[in-house]
Amino acid sequence: MRGGRAALAVAVAAGLVFALTGPASLAAAPKKKKRKPAPREQPVNFDKNLPVLGTKLAAFPPGPAKKLADDACLGCHSADMVVQQHLTEKQWVAEVVKMSGWGAAVPEEKRNDLVAYFVQNFGPDNTNWKPVVARPVGR
Repeated sequence: MRGGRAALAVAVAAGLVFALTGPASLAAAPKKKKRKPAPREQPVNFDKNLPVLGTKLAAFPPGPAKKLADDACLGCHSADMVVQQHLTEKQWVAEVVKMSGWGAAVPEEKRNDLVAYFVQNFGPDNTNWKPVVARPVGR
């Protein structure tokens, strides 16, 4: 009977080891890695020749405050954000004050120069901007 108890104890211990470590402890055979299937080309409903959304398409036009506009605005967004505007002088003043409050580097003594530049180039009669059709990012 003693041999039976010893064999039972060994079997229980082996089962406990197996339960805790799994079958990997019994055989050190390498597992095959599963390959991910290649992504399928998704059908598109846009022209692949269009620029990707977010592409910088515009630049500020030449003028006395162009460098100030470049320095103050282009650190946070593209010129396209400004070029598309049709704001009045009062609206440009409010926009420049707002952006200065958000960190745009526009010295207070240069704000009027920047506003005048924006009104001249991107005022209510702005014809410099044409809407751009873009394709989704990553496609």
